Amino acid sequence: MMNCTWGYTWHGRYLYHSWLFWLLVIAAAVVTLLFLLNHRRRKQQLRCSGCQSPVEAVYLRCPECGQELKSHCRRCHHIVDNHWQYCPHCKEALRSEAEKE
Repeated sequence: MMNCTWGYTWHGRYLYHSWLFWLLVIAAAVVTLLFLLNHRRRKQQLRCSGCQSPVEAVYLRCPECGQELKSHCRRCHHIVDNHWQYCPHCKEALRSEAEKE
């Protein structure tokens, strides 16, 4: 009977009998599962606050109802989300005191 000393055996023992092999298999499965769950959560569809139709993250207005999803900062003119209180680029208050209440 021929014995292979590379590939399927490790120190004369079959690799799949080793606890290290199974530990690596389980770790790879856990990492793959976590990656897939994280990828699925990121890919969840955004919805318009007005009509609940699906929208892309880059849309400035909803293509269905025309609801404004993003606007421009009055000071630095960067695109900002409508629900933000301050511009992350220039720290300008995006809502006046009357709108905040």
